[in-house]
Amino acid sequence: MTSIALASIVLMALSCRDEFDIESRGFEDVLVIEATLTDEFKFQTVKLSRTYPLNEEGPAFENGATVQVVDSNGNTYTFSQSDNGLYTSETEFQAVQDVSYELTITTADGNVYKSSAVTTSPKSEITNLYGELTTNNDGQIGIQVLLDSDNSNTSAIYFRYDYEETFKVKAPYYFPYEAILSNYSYDGIETDFDVDFVLRQHEEGICFTSKGFPGLLLASTNSLADNKVSRLPIRFINKNDGIIRDRYSILVKQYVQSIASYTYYSILKDLGNTESILSESQPGFAEGNMTDVNNTDIKVVGFFDVASVSEKRVYFNYFDFGLTQPAYLYECDLRVLDIRDPLDKATIFRLIDTFTDYNYNYQIAESIPGNTWTIASPECTDCTSVSS
Repeated sequence: MTSIALASIVLMALSCRDEFDIESRGFEDVLVIEATLTDEFKFQTVKLSRTYPLNEEGPAFENGATVQVVDSNGNTYTFSQSDNGLYTSETEFQAVQDVSYELTITTADGNVYKSSAVTTSPKSEITNLYGELTTNNDGQIGIQVLLDSDNSNTSAIYFRYDYEETFKVKAPYYFPYEAILSNYSYDGIETDFDVDFVLRQHEEGICFTSKGFPGLLLASTNSLADNKVSRLPIRFINKNDGIIRDRYSILVKQYVQSIASYTYYSILKDLGNTESILSESQPGFAEGNMTDVNNTDIKVVGFFDVASVSEKRVYFNYFDFGLTQPAYLYECDLRVLDIRDPLDKATIFRLIDTFTDYNYNYQIAESIPGNTWTIASPECTDCTSVSS
């Protein structure tokens, strides 16, 4: 009896792992506004899209809108659409202290959305950005990027951070010559072709990849005795992560926020937390400072923010922390083939020549071949196949 009961429990547990299709109910089509003016002198941007059901892959861009920012000094800054859902100011400008700004958006269907008046947040500087070798809560050894910001002489209290990391991608089997194959023939038994070895026309051995931070990182000193952000964790990099194999850099930006902006982004962060999606106490709709001028009951997602920005960059290598060099980011298919062997010769042609049906684009990997060819997959011989 006990065995039957135990088996039933196991079966029930296993059945709970079945996948289910996500179905959206009561979906609302709502305008989403991403707009942060900064005190950086640059072309400012506003992003517009629409909410989308859970069972769809991505948002619909909001195109054809009219976007303007007006300040309390009477200046008007017009934005033009530069890409799908992206609007860029026609002139470079920066937000300044003691001036308020309002954002107005008129969509292609005639709806007008307007923000409340927002002033530029107080200035704050990142004091220090650095990496330390540590073990995280999951027991992983790696480099923790940390940030300090001393605001004891400012009124800055609420902060939002993002970053862009850039790392070198050095193809481990890069060779400056490439094989150009021509005059292919096949008689039913053997493959034949001519080959020329030519110098590559472009740098394809060393590239650099940049990636932005997709999440929300917030901090507040409101409950602290001194107004300092100290040892804020920005990014943890496992010691085996290939992004630190050759050279790594991270650029961190600190946005000083108002309490209203901080509250909005805190709710948005909770809404995006996958652990809370099925929780009993979901945070609900994130209400920002944008409203529909003609109908305040129409929901809009977004917060028009005017923030002062500080940024700092740090560079390091794995050996700066006494680590061994991590493996390359990609697995390399390295093959040694004898061109005198009919099967190997056919494989060489199939992998190197860029047939429409194949496009394997393997490259020679060591030296100009004689009878023995060493070739490798493109991500290991041509870094432009995976980077830029």
